[in-house]
Amino acid sequence: MVTIKDVAKEARVSISTVSRVLNKSGYTSEKTREKVLNAVKKLNYQGSLVAAAMIKKQTLTLGLIIPDIKNIFYSDLTRAIEDRANSHGFNIFLCNTDNNLQKEAEYIHLLIAKGVDGIIFSSPEVDDENIKELKQRYPELPIVILGGKFPNLILNEIVVDNVDGALKAMRHLLELGHKDIAFIGGDFESYASIERHQGYKLALNESGVPINDEFVIFDKFYIESGYNNALKLLQKNNRPTAIFAGSDSIAVGIYKAARKLNINIPEQLSVVGFDDSQYAEILSPMLTTIRTPIREMGQRAIEIIVKTIKEKQINKETILFYPTLIVRESTTKIEVK
Repeated sequence: MVTIKDVAKEARVSISTVSRVLNKSGYTSEKTREKVLNAVKKLNYQGSLVAAAMIKKQTLTLGLIIPDIKNIFYSDLTRAIEDRANSHGFNIFLCNTDNNLQKEAEYIHLLIAKGVDGIIFSSPEVDDENIKELKQRYPELPIVILGGKFPNLILNEIVVDNVDGALKAMRHLLELGHKDIAFIGGDFESYASIERHQGYKLALNESGVPINDEFVIFDKFYIESGYNNALKLLQKNNRPTAIFAGSDSIAVGIYKAARKLNINIPEQLSVVGFDDSQYAEILSPMLTTIRTPIREMGQRAIEIIVKTIKEKQINKETILFYPTLIVRESTTKIEVK
């Protein structure tokens, strides 16, 4: 069995230094900390973590509830959360709900039965009764909401300013001369869709451009949704010259529809996405999109929930991240006829 002495020898530090790093007590330089953690990983040392967990009645596990693992946004987010959780000695139970509240409720019961030390919810619905019930029944359970707000509940929230991101996307298109701009969003019950649509409307209003209700569609954050809805829009006689996609996945579907209809991007159709996922630079032409700090948000969620577990104090904190516009090749000035 690997001992703390073995870790100290591998890292070429003292046993007390290893103890400080593992117990997160006292000062240790970042360089030394990395050496110790690398040695722990290399030797697969678990003794102190297991012992500490037993003493504190912890399982060193966290639940992560996401709506759709197929969406590349949640794949990237999950990886960021898992990596940072592992660095703190925690493992992740991943629960994919497929946007189904009944399935979410079943996962919550499972996680409670497993004795997880905390739960992270990503992109819950605006009025998620499961979270309200969970908070009522287990008020001391650390909970972090990623991508949503629950003003009346004492829990931590990490959100991106979706309205600001949508404004940046729309202002970019408006500055290029576009006025016939469509919006394809995700589920109307999601914070992201509601707020991105709000930014869409605000940008049009401030520019004095009338809102065409036929150009506004809510569906799912899926490639297929982008494809099917773009086909409908692009076959209209008064088709849009630009589409603001509620996610990069939707944008992929728009590209597919445009290709089927022999519509060139960006010469005949400008497209802006949201997230700056791995899709953005793979698409041809490369996608202009709104970058959300996915990795930073996931890492922050872990830091908050680990701190809450350690301090055993439930507070309400809302952390806001700001998105940025990344201009690539999918948008261009509209030709004036």
